[in-house]
Amino acid sequence: MCLLATPVLIMYGKTVKPDSYIRRTYRYKTQLGTGGSGTVYLAKHMRLNKNVVIKITNDCSPEAVKIHRNEVEALKNIKSLHIPQVLDFFIEEDKSYTVMEYIDGVSFDKLLREKRSFSEPQIMCWYIQLAQTLDVIHKRNIFHRDIKPANIMLTTNGDICLIDFNSAFVIGNNTGVISRSMGYASPEQYEYFKICKSRQKEIMKHNFEYLETALLAGDCRTEPCTRASLHVNTQENIGLRNIDWGLSDIYSLGATIFHFLTKKRPPVKPGDVEKITNMEGYSRQLPEIIQKSMNSDPLKRFSSARELYDTLLNLM
Repeated sequence: MCLLATPVLIMYGKTVKPDSYIRRTYRYKTQLGTGGSGTVYLAKHMRLNKNVVIKITNDCSPEAVKIHRNEVEALKNIKSLHIPQVLDFFIEEDKSYTVMEYIDGVSFDKLLREKRSFSEPQIMCWYIQLAQTLDVIHKRNIFHRDIKPANIMLTTNGDICLIDFNSAFVIGNNTGVISRSMGYASPEQYEYFKICKSRQKEIMKHNFEYLETALLAGDCRTEPCTRASLHVNTQENIGLRNIDWGLSDIYSLGATIFHFLTKKRPPVKPGDVEKITNMEGYSRQLPEIIQKSMNSDPLKRFSSARELYDTLLNLM
């Protein structure tokens, strides 16, 4: 609870000193969400006179701070119209604070729940923007690993913004955080998650029906992997260290666009994904690109986000 009109700020039952950095710099406006690890607020940066998003987390143990910093490490050097900017990260009063650019818009998860329909030109535009965004982060060895409608914002100017890099794999900062959003996670990510779950049941966190998150120990952390190092029969030889997370992101993006197109959540098993080559009101090429992106064999998908981007651009 925030008491903004008084000389102190009460949060989580503790008093924050009036001269604290958080109190001097930001003013809370409204709560945007809450979860097991903390709360997200819309706030105003007083000196800059602009809205920001502040993520407050309660656990400040050394391991927890590494995890809280994962999104910061992923985004701190990225400049893109389609990714929120990290503005600040600090620890104060036994809490960690991540300050992000405020994105004025609505999540596609909400739009899909409202049964919104999207035209092919709209979907193509967003698909291109997202493929370009993946190309940008993949070239910096950053992999999102949780692409889904809930993590994509439609901004007020009609563009997209990819958010929530909490589960991102950042080479050089492997904190061991992994998510599995049912229907959107690639088959290899799903299997990888199952292996780790069987080994580390005691540290699993189940957030809600369609999302599970794990904090992984050392023997379940992956190393950098490229398409060239994958086995041809990846599904039969799935392991903990032979996942190309770039190809996994391509699957998840395809599954997300599948949902945009069909208004149906993708099935968990790739073999259950229905063919969408004959969608009324859509060209043949767009469903074919989605189907290729969602191939259960990573080596039969687009070889990179750049190839996907170029293919989409050629259809415009």
